Amino acid sequence: MTEHTIAPRRRSALFGLALVVTLAACGNGPAPSPPPNAVEPPAELRDGDRVLRASLVPAGVVGAAMARTYGIDREAAGMVLVISLRAGPDEASLPARVEARASDLLGRGQPIALREVRSDGYIDYVGTLRVKPPETLSFDINVEAAGAAPMTLRFSRDILP
Repeated sequence: MTEHTIAPRRRSALFGLALVVTLAACGNGPAPSPPPNAVEPPAELRDGDRVLRASLVPAGVVGAAMARTYGIDREAAGMVLVISLRAGPDEASLPARVEARASDLLGRGQPIALREVRSDGYIDYVGTLRVKPPETLSFDINVEAAGAAPMTLRFSRDILP
């Protein structure tokens, strides 16, 4: 594989890699099974050459370096939502206006405050939310990039203890 095909996938796999490193460093024996919330693949929506991805990860499995980069307080945050918008064959980052909202099964919703994070030539939109497991959350993510049609990604995740 060339560097060109590996780099765009780096962000999608970054949280998974952080999880593996974090769990492997926990002890001398075999690594424990990862928590169910930590292994879900990103939700994804494609529109032409654009791809919108959203990952939900327990804050506790985010490594220290990544927490610093993304401005995450691992002690205070329950879950971390990471959203990216990429375009073209090299999946270049696109700046956009991004809004996210989470709702529980009773329809109680909460907007998720997102901040833009630029790192290593990529742009991600990161927010945290408090969740008391077990819970099922539905997410609505609205993205508007200049000169392109708006995109809406909807997905659900089970948050388990």
